[in-house]
Amino acid sequence: MPGPVRGVLFDKDGTLIDFEKTWLPGLLSAARQLVETHGIKTDVDDLTRAAGGDPEKGAIAPGTLLAQGTAIEVAELWCGLAPALPEIDETAAWLDTYWLDHAARNLAPVCDLRQLFSTLRARDVRIAIVTNDAERGARDMVESLGLRDLVDFVAGYDSGHTPKPAPDMLEAFLRDGDMKATETVMVGDSRADMEAGRAAGCRATIGVLTGATPESQLASLADFIIPDAGHLPDLLFQAH
Repeated sequence: MPGPVRGVLFDKDGTLIDFEKTWLPGLLSAARQLVETHGIKTDVDDLTRAAGGDPEKGAIAPGTLLAQGTAIEVAELWCGLAPALPEIDETAAWLDTYWLDHAARNLAPVCDLRQLFSTLRARDVRIAIVTNDAERGARDMVESLGLRDLVDFVAGYDSGHTPKPAPDMLEAFLRDGDMKATETVMVGDSRADMEAGRAAGCRATIGVLTGATPESQLASLADFIIPDAGHLPDLLFQAH
């Protein structure tokens, strides 16, 4: 990739963290647990399917709310389908807690993240994590994996920025590091990540295959596709 890269923006789930091992069971069981917690009579499988989950196959469709949406977006959908659920904010807070607690017990990095981040920092590259998960989830991951000294910027859907595919979180990182978008790359596993990177004007959007989106769907928006985030240094520095 020609020219120096000063900043890398990483999505979290499916990009730094293995989507299937860390999140899949919790995402698919959330509707059932929510309904049982509040004693609501509704078809929980219909709720799961409406958000993109397939209870029978144990899978989540790419591009859906369970794959790349926020807890608020899922809560809005489910509260609309099941009005007996608590208010949207309360339901979203419950979902955040349920999902984050599940993920914390099943945290599975896609590669040696400390080695990856250290390699980037050795090249004076600033590192951001921009996620449609709650900011707490990203910071918990950073702490759990011992990465705090290597991460320069963290933002979630609740950090005061419009979630991806809007470029707001990415632009906040640019301001924080006094960088131009053309000096950064966006690395993610979803269309929302790629669209956010393009909207921000990043030099490149880089898709990884460790999330819920197949290569065929990433290809139309990603400038490059790599198997996982661990291959990023080879792509960025192969000509330097």
